[in-house]
Amino acid sequence: MKNRRALAVIAAAGLLSAALAACGGGSDDEAAADTAGLAGDPIVVEVITPLSSVSPPVEVYHGALAAASAVNASGGINGRPLTVKVCDAGGTDGPAKAVECARDLVADKTIIAEVGDYEAYQEQVNTILAAAGVPNIGPPPQSQSVLNSTNSFPLAGSEGAALGTVLADAGARKIQVAYTNIAQAASAVQFNEVSLERGRDMKITGSIPIDLTATDLTPAVTRGADGDGVALAAMPTHLAAWLTVARGGDFDQKISASASSLVPSALSALGDKADGVLVSAGLPIVTSDEPGIVRFRDEMAKYQPGKIIDQVSLYGWLDTWAFAQVARTIDGPVTRESTLKAFSNLNDFNVFGLLPDGFSTTKPFDTLPGMPRLFNQQIVEGVVKDGRLQQTSEGYVPIFTKP
Repeated sequence: MKNRRALAVIAAAGLLSAALAACGGGSDDEAAADTAGLAGDPIVVEVITPLSSVSPPVEVYHGALAAASAVNASGGINGRPLTVKVCDAGGTDGPAKAVECARDLVADKTIIAEVGDYEAYQEQVNTILAAAGVPNIGPPPQSQSVLNSTNSFPLAGSEGAALGTVLADAGARKIQVAYTNIAQAASAVQFNEVSLERGRDMKITGSIPIDLTATDLTPAVTRGADGDGVALAAMPTHLAAWLTVARGGDFDQKISASASSLVPSALSALGDKADGVLVSAGLPIVTSDEPGIVRFRDEMAKYQPGKIIDQVSLYGWLDTWAFAQVARTIDGPVTRESTLKAFSNLNDFNVFGLLPDGFSTTKPFDTLPGMPRLFNQQIVEGVVKDGRLQQTSEGYVPIFTKP
C-alpha cells in the first residue's frame, strides 16, 4: 500500500502545481522553426498540453519550439528538419481531450514521440502511448504509468519527493506535511516519510490536513507552529492562504513548495509573501548561471522572444533537445522503434550539463518498488527571493541517499 501511496503523491504534486500555472492564451499554430538548408521529410514530435485553460501552462510548448528551432539551425537531425506539433489537452475538468490527443498521436504514424508532456491526465495519456510503443521523452515523474512503462524516459527528479528534503537541508528538524485533504495529496505524508528517513535519517513529526473548501487557514498554520518546517503539498489557493496567514502573524516556520508550482504568474500574485519559501526543483532553476541554463535562456530569447521563461518551458526545451541528441545517434531510419531502442540504452547521458552526472536509462531504480523509471533520484534546491526563484544548491542533491 505504501508504494501505491508514494506513486499517488507524485501524481498529486504534478496536478496541484499544474493547477497553479495559468496558461498564456489561446491556441498556438506557429511553425517549429525555419528549415532553410535542410532536406528530406521532417522528423515530427508532439507536445500534449493545455493551450487555453487555467491548468498546466502552454510554456512547455514554447520551450519545445525554441529547442526545435535551435536544432534546425545546427543542422537538424542529420540534415532533416525537426518539427513540433501540439495538441490541446484541455483543462482539469476531465481527461477526454487529453485522451483524444493521445489516440490521435498514436494514429498519426509520422509522429515519432511525445516530448514535454505537461498535462493533468498523464496516467491516461501515457497508458495509451505505451500500448502503442510511442516514446514519451521527459515526462515529469508523476504517474504510475510513466514510472513503470518502458516507453517513458523521465529526465527530471521528483519535486514532490523532496519537499521535506529541502527543509531538512535548510536546518529544519521538526518537519510537518500540510496537504489538501484529498487522497492523492494525503499520500505526501507517507512519501516524504520515506525520502527523509532514507536520505536524512529523519522522520515526519506531524501531518496537517486542510479541508478542500477551507479559506481561513489560521488553525492549520497554528498547528504548523508546533514544528520548525512545513512541506506544503497543497493546492494553489491553499498555498496562497497559508502564506497570507503565516506572513501576517508571529510564525517563523520554514516552508517548502515545488518549483513548478511557483511560475511567474503565481509569484507575481503572491508578491513578497512568497519570499523565503524553499524550493524543490526537478531540474536546475532557470535563473541560475549554469551554462546549460544560460543556453536555454538565450535560445528562448532568440527563437521565442517574449515568451515566458520558467521551469515549465525548461521542460519542453530540454526534452526536445534530448530527443534530437539521441535521434542524431541512430544509425538508420528514425522511427518509434529505433527511438525507443536508443533511449533504452543511454549511459552517462546529459543535455548541456543539466542532468545529474552518470544519468542512465539502463539502471532501474529499485530503492522503492514500483518506480523503476525514476532515473533521476536527485533534485535541485532553491528559494524565492525578491519574487524570483533562486538556486541555492551547487547542482543536484540526492533525495534517497545521504548527500
